[in-house]
Amino acid sequence: MSFKGKNILLLAGVILSLPIIYWLSIKKTVALKAEYEVLEEDKKEIENISSTISYLEQENRYIDSIFKKENVSVNNSFQQIILKKINAYKETNAIEILEFKNPIEVVENQIRVELYPITIKGDFNVLLKFLSFFEQEGLGEIKTYTFEKKKEIARRKEYLVLQLYLKKILT
Repeated sequence: MSFKGKNILLLAGVILSLPIIYWLSIKKTVALKAEYEVLEEDKKEIENISSTISYLEQENRYIDSIFKKENVSVNNSFQQIILKKINAYKETNAIEILEFKNPIEVVENQIRVELYPITIKGDFNVLLKFLSFFEQEGLGEIKTYTFEKKKEIARRKEYLVLQLYLKKILT
């Protein structure tokens, strides 16, 4: 056999052996490399978890300090929080709480909602500022409010009453 025939036979043997070589060794190596890359990503995520945990613990302490500052605890009900906010406003402004009734639970557009009826007495400007204050506190949405002029017969004085319903969505 001549050199040309041997070279052709050698080239054909190499070409035919390439799929076998791939199937026996390279395929496994590529699969192991892909698995290695996935494990490396998991390792990085695990290393980041410790920093994430410390960040969340720090955020939790910050939120707890805010709750402690506002005197809000798990035991405080939403009504108590509302009353504390109203009393805080009452200390600096001339308003008087006439009624603070128990909440009314209703279903609105397939969502459970509690409405808190509140009646407050005061001057018109002070009551408007109160509405603004209450909206800024973000405790709930003011569903409706009405101003009503009433007369105290015994003293022959007129005063203004604000009746509002605070809406809180239940989860």
